Amino acid sequence: MEFIKSWFIDGANKTGCRFIVIDSYNEERSLRYHSKNGFAALFSTEEQEKEFTGLTEDTVLTSRLMYFDLIVLTKS
Repeated sequence: MEFIKSWFIDGANKTGCRFIVIDSYNEERSLRYHSKNGFAALFSTEEQEKEFTGLTEDTVLTSRLMYFDLIVLTKS
């Protein structure tokens, strides 16, 4: 995970990325892993995510969108 983050901020990488967005399994272990690695939920609730993505209220989310802001690495 650290390699991926550092690759995006390397001077030789010209992708111009600021955020890494992932689709994490909506399971406690997976969400905890990504949270420990600095990722945050893109939506504060599952209901918000369902509304934004056009899913019905009764849909069970099997994944959650999460992001990491690479700007925090450039300030270190």
